[in-house]
Amino acid sequence: MSRTTTTTALRTVLASALVATGIGAPTLGGAGTENHTVETPLVTVAAPVRQESIGQADQVEEVEILITETTIHTETVEQHDLATWALDRFEQAGLKLPPVEIHLHEDRAECGGNNGSLTDSNGAGYVIHSCGVDFTLLHELAHAWDMHTLDDGTRAGLLEIAQADTWNNSENWNLAGGEHAANVIAWGLMDERINQTRTRPYDHNSMLEAYDILTGGEPLWLAS
Repeated sequence: MSRTTTTTALRTVLASALVATGIGAPTLGGAGTENHTVETPLVTVAAPVRQESIGQADQVEEVEILITETTIHTETVEQHDLATWALDRFEQAGLKLPPVEIHLHEDRAECGGNNGSLTDSNGAGYVIHSCGVDFTLLHELAHAWDMHTLDDGTRAGLLEIAQADTWNNSENWNLAGGEHAANVIAWGLMDERINQTRTRPYDHNSMLEAYDILTGGEPLWLAS
């Protein structure tokens, strides 16, 4: 059974786009909804191991949900809810995501033995595979946001705080500025404060400063 949850703005844009192409108004959330996607060559850019894998959940038919800039592929109802929650957290924070295609899996083998990965779709957007918890998905989405949004000056400011030499580090991912940035964003978008200890510096004040440098705002959980 298909389940679709989108923001009102996304629903409006999707309806307009489909009518304009002659497909007609979409039926969101119903079984048998027709999906229209474009095949795009993929180039993998990173897939480090991160976070713990999620537990087993009741299995449902695999769902593919097409919205204007985001395609969500899920295997369970819980995964669908996780994906829509993560997208909503970025929206609440005012962090605009590029086009993304999200695949959520129960089996870590589907993520190449890792907890998550992000693939650059040759400039057409990003493909995310996540086999981890809520923080993992936020982290991967944060990579897409970073690659689409951040400028060199902002990255330099984060590198100074992180005392890192490079934004990317394939040999020691936890020393990469880009990994710390993704952790900072995920930390700030969680429903409640957590202790992020996989990249440094992870003391409270440093994390707050890093989040401010990246977004110009405060973590969402501060308002909770």
